[in-house]
Amino acid sequence: MALQITLPFGKKDNTKNLIFSILIYDHPLKIIEITNLLHKRYGKSVTFQTVREAVLELVQEQVLTRTNKEFQINKAWIKDSITVLNDINAIINKQKSRKMDSLGGDVTVVEFDSLAELMKYSEEFIDDWYRNFKKGDHPVNCYQGEHYWEALLYPDKEQEIINKLKKKGIKSYSLMTSNTVLDRNIEKFYRTMRLNVVNRPSTSRFDRSYYVATYSDIIAETRYPEELVHALDKFFKKNKKLEDLDLHELSSIVNKKIRMKITIIKNLEMAKQINNSIIAQINE
Repeated sequence: MALQITLPFGKKDNTKNLIFSILIYDHPLKIIEITNLLHKRYGKSVTFQTVREAVLELVQEQVLTRTNKEFQINKAWIKDSITVLNDINAIINKQKSRKMDSLGGDVTVVEFDSLAELMKYSEEFIDDWYRNFKKGDHPVNCYQGEHYWEALLYPDKEQEIINKLKKKGIKSYSLMTSNTVLDRNIEKFYRTMRLNVVNRPSTSRFDRSYYVATYSDIIAETRYPEELVHALDKFFKKNKKLEDLDLHELSSIVNKKIRMKITIIKNLEMAKQINNSIIAQINE
C-alpha cells in the first residue's frame, strides 16, 4: 500500500499541516502546547478539541508517534518518505553543537550553546534589520517574554536599540508576562525611555518559556528550556532591589552551556497577527 504523505509546506494552512510544521522544530509537545503555538505562531483560531482530533489522526496515519501525552514526528515515516521529505529529515536527525537550517528561504532555525550566544545573534540580527529598514516597510516591532533580563546586563544596548527605532518612526510594544518586584522595576526602566511596555502576569507554562519578537515582516521566536526558566524565575524572585542585584549570578545563568534555538520566520501576515495579539493584551 502506497504511503500517503501529508506535506506541511506550500500555501495550505490546514490544521494538520501547521501541526506538522510546528513539530519539525519543537518536539516532543503536548496537545495544549501545540494548540498554543498554533495561536501564537500562526494566528490560527482553533480549539483544543480540533487540535486533539487532528493529532490523533496523524498518529493513526503513522505520521506522528505518541509517548505518554507528548507527540513528535515518526522518524520511520520520514525514512519511508525520504525522497519527498529529505529537508525535514535533515532537520530532525542532524546533530551538531550549532547549526543553521533553512526551508524555502522563509523559515530558518539557528542553534546555540547558551542564552548569551543566542542574545548576541539577536542583537546582530536586529542591527541588520534596522540597517535595511526602508520607507514602506511595516513600521511595527513587538516583543513578548516573561523576564526582560536584557535590561539588567545590557542596559546601554537596550537604550541604543530603542533610540534607533524611534529615529525611523518604528512603533514598539512590549508585553511582560511575569510580575515580580524586579520585573516591575524593569518595566519602569523601559517606561523612562518612552517604550510602550505593560506587565500582564501569566501563570501559563507556555508563556513562561515562550519569547517572541516581530520586526516588520520577520518573526523571531524561541522557547527557553525548563532548566533556564527555573533559574531565571529563582533569580527574579530573590532579587528585589536594583542596587542589590548580583549581576555575576545572572551572567552565569545566561552563559551556562545549554542547547537553545531561535526560529526566524519571514511572513508579514503572520507578524501582523502576532502584533495584534500582543497589542490587544497591552490595551486590556
